[in-house]
Parts: sequence; C-alpha cells; structure tokens
Amino acid sequence: MEDFAYEVSRTRRLVNQLLVTELERRGYAGLAPSHGDILAQLFDSERMRMTELSRRIKRDPSTVTALVRKLVKLGYAKTARDETDGRATVVLLTRRGRELERDFAQISAVLRATWMDGNSAEDLATAARVLSVMQRNLRAAIERNSDSHKIK
Repeated sequence: MEDFAYEVSRTRRLVNQLLVTELERRGYAGLAPSHGDILAQLFDSERMRMTELSRRIKRDPSTVTALVRKLVKLGYAKTARDETDGRATVVLLTRRGRELERDFAQISAVLRATWMDGNSAEDLATAARVLSVMQRNLRAAIERNSDSHKIK
C-alpha cells in the first residue's frame, strides 16, 4: 500500500510522456500536457478572463499566466484587455488554436483507449472512486494544516 503514491506519480509521468509523444508526432512540438486544461476551457468558450480560467482549472494565477504566455508565443492563443473591465485580461484562441481542437480530441481518445486496454469499465470506475476519496482527504488535510497556521 505504501507504493500507491509512487504508482500514481509514475502513471502521471507516463500519461504526460504519451501526450508529449502524440503532440510531437502531430506537429505540435512545444505544447505540453499542462496546456491541456487551458485549451479544453478555450475550446468551450470564445473568450475567458484569466481569473476565470485560473479558477476553472484550479491552478495558481501566476502558473496560468505563464502557460498562456507560452500558448501566445506558439501562436495558439492571444490576449486582450476585457472590454467591460480594462484591468482584466481575456484569453482567446487564434485560428491556429481552433485548428488544434480536432487533434486534441483524437489525442484524448488515444489516451483513453490506451489506459483502458486490459482494464474493465468497472475497474476504472473503482480506481476513479478511490482516487476521488483520496483527493478529498488530502484537500481536507491541507485545509486543516493551513487553518492551524493562521494567526487567531
């Protein structure tokens, strides 16, 4: 049982390796798995404020800013000032970014098919439930620890 965290970490590393391989094979060198959450949100929306993007993908705003800057540099996204609030920045996909959507869906299908091979739907549902409970427990522990460090 003590090897469980190691196995989860190792699995995540292999998932990322497969994603990078697929991205490079399809001509998307420079994109990283960490861009996936951002791209998925932008495929569903025409535009999104950086703060909303950060909230939806549950990542620190500075991390999202760095990831978006890389997407801009690669030509998949652009940023602009929000028309209703000039202090806010919105992120939009470029035409090149929109063209990525089909390949993104295909890469996701390859990933799902790969990890499902040799596993039943029931096994995967059990694994997802176990991981969900572990995540809930870890979040609660983090909150307890952060609450205990606050000045009262």
